[in-house]
Amino acid sequence: MKKAFTLIELLVVIAIIAILAAMLFPVYAQAKNSAKQTANLSQLKQLAVAAQIYASDHDDHLPSDPLTDFCPSDPTLGLGDIDRWGNYYWPWLFKPYTKVQPTSTSRARDGFMWSPLAPTNNPQNLSGDRAACIWPQPAQSWGLDCTVFDGAVCDSIQYWSTYAYNEHIGDYPGGSSLTAWQEPAASFLLLEATDSEIEGDELDELYSRTENCPNFDDPDNADATFGGHNGGTTIAFLDGHAKWRKTQFGPNGQCGLEWGNVPFMVFPPATQGGNSVRVKGWTPVFDN
Repeated sequence: MKKAFTLIELLVVIAIIAILAAMLFPVYAQAKNSAKQTANLSQLKQLAVAAQIYASDHDDHLPSDPLTDFCPSDPTLGLGDIDRWGNYYWPWLFKPYTKVQPTSTSRARDGFMWSPLAPTNNPQNLSGDRAACIWPQPAQSWGLDCTVFDGAVCDSIQYWSTYAYNEHIGDYPGGSSLTAWQEPAASFLLLEATDSEIEGDELDELYSRTENCPNFDDPDNADATFGGHNGGTTIAFLDGHAKWRKTQFGPNGQCGLEWGNVPFMVFPPATQGGNSVRVKGWTPVFDN
């Protein structure tokens, strides 16, 4: 007759299993997170290569803003001038080279344009004139739906993407020409963020921020993105490579808004907005 396990022996076995599980679950979670980060890095690398091919087909220029407004003012529709073609709509301009594009929020998230590390409920939004100027075309040809109508005018188009274009490529004089950049290997093309375009005064939109900041002027960006992304930002650079870098906040932490001697962020470098910026990473020419 076989001897049965005693209660003490069963408790010991259960305790050992619990200890092993406590040791292995964090390792498993870390491995899973690393795999997601690898996929995210690969996506940005492919977008960087697509940008290089785009430039080779467009006289060495990346998507930029036209010399004249592609959406002129129309008081009857309440539209203002919009000339931010490259900055706002770059994902669809890259489609011939990636064969994929962001999808409307009425459809499933597109894995290629959506970081697997990002929250599942944080779409990007083309609002106001950004939406009205492309509705109904070319928005419908891009597979986008109007999320909110204001009368006959489309007021919001939401889509799935977690990557933002360096705003200075589109609006800085000469910025769209690859040959104009002093250090393309150190210059930003795309960063992980909650808007279609970004510059150094909009770094509250980075996915690496994990703290709520009620002092932010823009209430839409006061709450943390909660992407985390291991406390860093994956960046596609102008020379075609992509890399993850630890986000370095200034001495006042994630909710500091100062520029100058007490920067909100050290890397990526925080700057004031506008065409007068000359900061390495953001602009073709720089002072530092």
